Amino acid sequence: MKCPKCGKDLNLLTAFYDTPYAGRILITTISCNCGFKHSDVFIGEFKDPVRFTLKVDKNNLFAKVVRSASGTIRIPELGLAMEPGPASQGFITNVEGVLMRFEDVVEMAKRWNSDDEEKVRICEEILAKLKAVREGEDSVTLIVEDPFGNSTIISDEVFMEKLSQEEASKLKTGLTIVDIVGEEELMNLNENVEE
Repeated sequence: MKCPKCGKDLNLLTAFYDTPYAGRILITTISCNCGFKHSDVFIGEFKDPVRFTLKVDKNNLFAKVVRSASGTIRIPELGLAMEPGPASQGFITNVEGVLMRFEDVVEMAKRWNSDDEEKVRICEEILAKLKAVREGEDSVTLIVEDPFGNSTIISDEVFMEKLSQEEASKLKTGLTIVDIVGEEELMNLNENVEE
């Protein structure tokens, strides 16, 4: 593989890990001496499609949220959805962190639409509601769905249900499926690339 920045050969590093929530994952990093670097995580196993629902209030803002690259996060009362795309990355945060991610995107939408008073007003209403939830003055519903079962909300108050295949098929995955022939072959590939 050639570097997209300078055209020289790239270095490839890979590692398999067993993780508590995502199961077996493959972490890859490609880098170049010119400073270019890109890392990615691939889920090595799929589970049953799942939906987690949590009524967010001041008592559960610190509940953990694990979102895999195939996870969708929704706040239906506000019409907000974080859906996976081709460059989707997983993350681990808490409920408050998810709310702040939504705030960042709504702030950006507000700036992009600064010449449209109606869109600015809608953005401001959403931002006010998100802030009120973060400050414990209001509540919303947080839904995490994953067709491959690798996302979750960790809380005693969460409601978990399996999705039907029909429901799961309607969700975006954001994943590029790669066929990994095996750890030994991958290690051989690593050695060849590094030479």
